[in-house]
Amino acid sequence: MSARLVIALLSCGLASAVAAQQPAPVVIDSFESVSQWTAQPADGVEITIHSDSGRTGRGMRLDFDFHGHGGYAVVRRVVNIVVPENYEFSFSIRGDAPVNTLEFKLADSTGENVWWSNTPEFVFPREWSVVRRKKRHISFAWGPTTDRELRRVFAIEFAITAGSGGKGSVWI
Repeated sequence: MSARLVIALLSCGLASAVAAQQPAPVVIDSFESVSQWTAQPADGVEITIHSDSGRTGRGMRLDFDFHGHGGYAVVRRVVNIVVPENYEFSFSIRGDAPVNTLEFKLADSTGENVWWSNTPEFVFPREWSVVRRKKRHISFAWGPTTDRELRRVFAIEFAITAGSGGKGSVWI
């Protein structure tokens, strides 16, 4: 049985006492407000965060512009999540954006150790689509720790890194 951590529906599931049941997700961020998200773009790259219509209720709209060069556009939210032994993160996404790399990143309390799901050549769907990242899809990316097991998350990041670059909007 796996607990689910859902992201826009950013949620943390709790293990069920009944083995046959899927654990119910608990919302971490419903995006009714985007005030806890911060923009952290590379030099020369722009990204702005806006509240907008979501798949249900409100959502987060990211407007980015690479201004004709490479780099990354990152948004980050501080959290404090104990990760269950088996987990899944999921979020809904749509976009009006060129093909680029989509990164979903999780950082520890130091910010130096990062786990991620990296999707090069991500085609942003025009209609809402659910992206699921199970434990097996998230790997240790970098950092000084020798313990590569994700146990606790202190920050969640979405990054758009230049594949084709350009500019666009992405809704989460």
